[in-house]
Amino acid sequence: MTEVTRYEPFLGRHARTGTWPELARGTYRVILEACEAGDWGVATQLIPLTLLEAEELHQIYGAWPGEILEWLHGQGLDHDVVDAEHRRVLAVTSNGLDLAWEESWQRYVALTDDAAEAAGRHDTSTAERVIAARDTWRSAHDQAVDLIYGLLDVGVRLLGEDCLPVMWDHLMSSWYDEHARRLDVATQPWSESARQLSLAIVDGFHGHLAGVDRLGDVELIEEPDRVGFRFAPCGSGNRVMRDDTTDGRPRMEEPYLFSVTTKPHDWSFGSAGVCSYCVHCCLLNMTMPIDRLGYPTRVIEPPLWPQAREGGTCTWWVYRDPSLVPDSVYEKVGRRAPHREGGPS
Repeated sequence: MTEVTRYEPFLGRHARTGTWPELARGTYRVILEACEAGDWGVATQLIPLTLLEAEELHQIYGAWPGEILEWLHGQGLDHDVVDAEHRRVLAVTSNGLDLAWEESWQRYVALTDDAAEAAGRHDTSTAERVIAARDTWRSAHDQAVDLIYGLLDVGVRLLGEDCLPVMWDHLMSSWYDEHARRLDVATQPWSESARQLSLAIVDGFHGHLAGVDRLGDVELIEEPDRVGFRFAPCGSGNRVMRDDTTDGRPRMEEPYLFSVTTKPHDWSFGSAGVCSYCVHCCLLNMTMPIDRLGYPTRVIEPPLWPQAREGGTCTWWVYRDPSLVPDSVYEKVGRRAPHREGGPS
């Protein structure tokens, strides 16, 4: 049996193997094609892997709502006002029902295990079981993103949009430290960092169920100085902007009315129209690493509201060497490009 996964030390778990074009294809798409072709060896390896691709999201989406509320309550705001805003967000993001995040996750795990067992016995109903598991995860994932976006919007309504980088710093401080340590050229060669960054992109956005079909597909773009990963949409922040992935109800409109930046900021890719959820991608991949390491780890071209509602995409670039990142990238996020000496490191 061909091995299509292997242990990836920087992730601390197994991940898919293959060429970059192969890895850009959604894991659920590969599984469904394997089921159709009767390639049960591939299906039995990849079905359990979908849980690993989603596990980080399981952890953070379970934690972030409570951490955001805790932060809001610590800002001297009237607790009754915060709680009323929380109820407003729940009403529009859960259709009046509690999120029941852990219950939804356990249901997803059970359905995935069922699909894996079916694949192991070469059951022709495996594809249907895989789709049922995927649909359960998609519903829980999207509801969680909506909730987090809504709670960020509470902060914007009560404190103004300048609170967004502070809120995200609160949520991601441990990520900042780990990323800055691991991706420093003094710690490991940039070639390895670029590989890790690229693998984390495709792996992570398989978990986010990128693409209109929500199978995890990513478009790969190879250029001489960089490699691009385009999401149409990404499955999280980009999804909430588009008509075709929100049943015609982008989260910036009724009944949600969730916030986007009203003017350019360093922490919003130097652009207005950035959704509050997407702000964290700028901080984690651009401003934080520039400030700590002297270069961005990924360069992002985000979707912007309202243009994105009609098919807007998000593109992440990994440069083949930090010295190849244009000065304009630094300037767009309010930083000064480093003095360039010599060739690529």
